[in-house]
Amino acid sequence: MTKKKEKYIVGIGAANVDVYAKSIIKIRDHYDHPSIIKTTAGGVTRNILENASKLGVKTKLLTAVGDDIYGKLVIDSCIKANIDVKNVLTVKNGRTGIFMQVQDKNNDMHIALCDMSISKNINIKYLVSNEKILKRASAIVLDPSLEIDVIEFILKEYSKVPVFVDPISDLYAKKIKPYLNKIYCIKPNRSELQVLSGIKIKTNSDTLKAFNKLNNSIDKLFVSAGRNGCAYENENNQIIMRKFKPVKKMANASGAGDALMAAILYGYINDLDVEKTIDYALAAGICAIQDEHTINPNLSIKLLRKIIKENKL
Repeated sequence: MTKKKEKYIVGIGAANVDVYAKSIIKIRDHYDHPSIIKTTAGGVTRNILENASKLGVKTKLLTAVGDDIYGKLVIDSCIKANIDVKNVLTVKNGRTGIFMQVQDKNNDMHIALCDMSISKNINIKYLVSNEKILKRASAIVLDPSLEIDVIEFILKEYSKVPVFVDPISDLYAKKIKPYLNKIYCIKPNRSELQVLSGIKIKTNSDTLKAFNKLNNSIDKLFVSAGRNGCAYENENNQIIMRKFKPVKKMANASGAGDALMAAILYGYINDLDVEKTIDYALAAGICAIQDEHTINPNLSIKLLRKIIKENKL
């Protein structure tokens, strides 16, 4: 009897410490602000994997951390979240990546700073040493902050494995643009879609035009449009903009994109059709912004089904 192939996703990229400082007064330049400051494990790739793990998807992380207290924090958080970290690279005397965000009193980002220099250790040699788990993966989540030669190597050497990408920012969208025809699925927001398509976006109609242009280069395209929901192509090849009921109160805007991508991966791993995948993705985004943490600790398939039932239009 043939042994059934284990389904899992591999995340390659950032795993760092997030420092969030929320000012409790209106932000002013050159001023000392009383704030609430929290430190958690983060990094786009790590966050996507933790969200996916909460949805029951098996996950493996390929990243680099330092042998410092922050590196231990990242590793411990991954183990707690059931992310496989057996192949994570610990760099001797390395400085674990740090992302710092200052939020205004409305919980929105005012400014962010990051030091991800340790990611240079996620190189081709490191990937080759983990070739076996990459070739056997059901999907790869690629972080565009990786070096160009590393991105090119992954897309060439592991071309038989579907690659999913969250552009993260306009700058990284520009970086990943030349490789769109080698990516299976990409999830830009409207600003990133503008960079990828070359079409200026001001309205939902513009979003659909840009989507249509980009859709010819890629298998699966999901555009996160914030309060306007998500644009996608349905089973009848129609481009749809769909949203759920608006959320009355937002506790934290920073984790919605990671949760949405995790739900898309859940849909792919479980062979869901695009409509069900979008339901879970929109529900995951709502779930994320309703909790003060970047990753809602209560995230589960059961909770997403409840959100879908209560919020689907």
